[in-house]
Amino acid sequence: MTSRRLTIATAALLALVSAAGCGTREKKEALPSIPIGVNLLKNPSFEEWNGSVPTGWAMQHFDGTGKQMNYYGKSIDDKVTGRFAFFLRGTFNVDHWMVLVQRQRVTPGYRLWFAAQMKGKDLKKNRGQIERSNVYVRFYDKDGTRVEDRYYADGYTPYLLSTTDWRRIGRRVDIPKNALYAELGLINQLTGWMYYDDAELVLEEPVPWKKVETKYVDFYYLEGSPFPAGAIDKEDAFVDGAVKKLHLKVDEKISYYYYPTEKKLQEMFGVIKGHELMLYKKSEYHTSNPYSDHEMVHMLLAHLGIPPFGLAEGAVFYVLGSWEDGRDLHMMAKDLIVNKQLPALYKILTRELMDQTGFSITVPGWSSFTIYLIDHEGIDKFLELYKATAGPIEVPSEFNVQFKKVYGKEFDEMDRDWRLWVLRYQPKRK
Repeated sequence: MTSRRLTIATAALLALVSAAGCGTREKKEALPSIPIGVNLLKNPSFEEWNGSVPTGWAMQHFDGTGKQMNYYGKSIDDKVTGRFAFFLRGTFNVDHWMVLVQRQRVTPGYRLWFAAQMKGKDLKKNRGQIERSNVYVRFYDKDGTRVEDRYYADGYTPYLLSTTDWRRIGRRVDIPKNALYAELGLINQLTGWMYYDDAELVLEEPVPWKKVETKYVDFYYLEGSPFPAGAIDKEDAFVDGAVKKLHLKVDEKISYYYYPTEKKLQEMFGVIKGHELMLYKKSEYHTSNPYSDHEMVHMLLAHLGIPPFGLAEGAVFYVLGSWEDGRDLHMMAKDLIVNKQLPALYKILTRELMDQTGFSITVPGWSSFTIYLIDHEGIDKFLELYKATAGPIEVPSEFNVQFKKVYGKEFDEMDRDWRLWVLRYQPKRK
């Protein structure tokens, strides 16, 4: 997984000012060197305890202002190695969530691998709970202030649900340039049990990326594995057209990281499947595809937030102009409506409900509706709705409130107007 090399990271220098007599002089003091390739955590397997908290770790308030805390402590029966493991247990009425954390020094600009053995037992999401049953990391600067606090974590592993066997789950993240500390956190904000053992926090050398800059995108590739000829120009032209079509103001460039194979991406991120990762908060797109249009539209709109899935997909197909095989989206929607296959849009507001009906039905429906909204009411109103329903807002009544604020009409009424229009729609002859 990670080598156990004891290469010493080059330490950053901090300027310290000291007074001497009637004058002052600036001194530079080297920060402690941090070993690469070794587990930085103290007591990573929870073998030593101070009461109900593992030695070297701390329980910290994470969320909620009530009095009912989640349970935590020593697990004797469920463990992977040694005598003990650690558990977090949530109940339906918890309103004061605690997490287990440990903070360690790291080297800015390097990479960080974090992982743990994890097991879930009867994990489920009750009303008001959040799907966080995993391990996360946060970065802090020299003053102990979070480097980025827009999201609950700077990196996190996939969460567990239901009952699972023990599995080792981890992830790699880049350490921000101004971060000097990394805090590993163990969290469970669901009803049920989460068990943890053999946690790991490992410093790794930075990846030597090669860089090509364009107006909206910085393209990165590995030595010896450049983008195929013409791929960057093609992507650059597509992004430029998408920005213009969506009337976007781009303040932050997208970083497009190209990996020569899926296996290489999985190896570098510490994941076991997938050919792409979209890190919206960092404006980073990691992929083994040398060209991407669909995902890049999502990246361009990410600064507005993440709305209901139908709106997000609709925006993509508005830019693309047709279905993936070139079919007319309005004609696809027309056929679905005539054959009574497409439910009212408020009934397929969430991604889960769209999936249950079938993406081959719901995505063309939402995309046709989105194109209709933009063509009849303008792109600016649509982007206003996109931003207003980010979160996403997936309760029909709450979505309708925001929809009516933007369009002055009930959502289901606009849905009916669109369907009547689609039934009369005829594509223009070329």
